[in-house]
Amino acid sequence: MSQQPRRVVPLPPSEQNDAAVRAADRARLIERVAVGLAHEGKNPLHNMMLHLQLMAEKLNPQPGAPLGSPVQRHLQSLRDGISRVDLLLKYFGEFASPEHIEPDLGAAVARSVLLFAYEARRFNVGVEQHGPASLLVASPSGILNDLVGHAFVAGLELAREGGKVSLAINTEGLRSRLEVRASGGLPRREEALPHLEAARRLALEAACELSLDTPAGAGARLSLLFAHPR
Repeated sequence: MSQQPRRVVPLPPSEQNDAAVRAADRARLIERVAVGLAHEGKNPLHNMMLHLQLMAEKLNPQPGAPLGSPVQRHLQSLRDGISRVDLLLKYFGEFASPEHIEPDLGAAVARSVLLFAYEARRFNVGVEQHGPASLLVASPSGILNDLVGHAFVAGLELAREGGKVSLAINTEGLRSRLEVRASGGLPRREEALPHLEAARRLALEAACELSLDTPAGAGARLSLLFAHPR
């Protein structure tokens, strides 16, 4: 016997408003938790780094001994891991509460690439970055953060299963362009669409010119043009 399609009953306006209020209340709590985690997580990491340095000094080989011993390699791997987690926590705090950071396009790209690195690995997508590490633009920092994040995640969805996403910043006179190119893979346009729509809305608030090219075959090019601060 065939199964009847499930009928979706929309919530009354009053319940929709209640749900929106609850979501806003929870978002405020999550923002505070994120900021606290970013700060509190740094203390044990810095303590670990200090003790790691003390261990390295005690295990230091005799002067003139060749470097690259197994112990030294293990210590360096620990340092690298701690530094990566430290940077993740820093970016996480900035992403959750961006009102105290500068509207830096280069930093926003680096932040999104690291925070969504798991998504890139999960989708088997290669990621490339090009352009300056720091570049101020005339957009609110929080809007810029979210806009770059949605653009990057949309690119990941459009390059799933073996594709590549390239993020390139180029300066054009008094403006700078961020171009997000997705190529190869098996595009998931239905999953990318909510992020593309969010990017369109945010571009208006960021005073940014957005253009999108999605050929029928595969791949996509999302271009974001920002003004420089006056």
